[in-house]
Amino acid sequence: MADLSIKLGDIFLVKTPIKPHYFIVIAETGNNKYLFVLVITKKPKSELACVIKPSPQSPSFIVKESVIDYRYAREINVKELFKVTDINSSRECCSPEILEEIKRGGVQSKRLKNRYKDILNRLV
Repeated sequence: MADLSIKLGDIFLVKTPIKPHYFIVIAETGNNKYLFVLVITKKPKSELACVIKPSPQSPSFIVKESVIDYRYAREINVKELFKVTDINSSRECCSPEILEEIKRGGVQSKRLKNRYKDILNRLV
């Protein structure tokens, strides 16, 4: 198994049933698992708990106004990450400021599961 680690703020292109999407690691959930949240382009019915605009501080793939879609948050460990991502693809990390915005947005989100909100509440 190649060397792969997970750190807060890491961004991974994760395989989903439709197509790969960017997910950001925002918290440790225990038992070597981490909370990953989905980043998508903002749409008319998007939840606006965390909006990320293109800027020099934003990850390079943010070219349009984007949001965190908290309803697709998922816990992943390193072993599972090997199955759902291309470990050879280049990796990026979001800035500490954006990471904090995402955590605060998760606490405010109406779509994030309560057990994940509890974890984030302890971090913000």
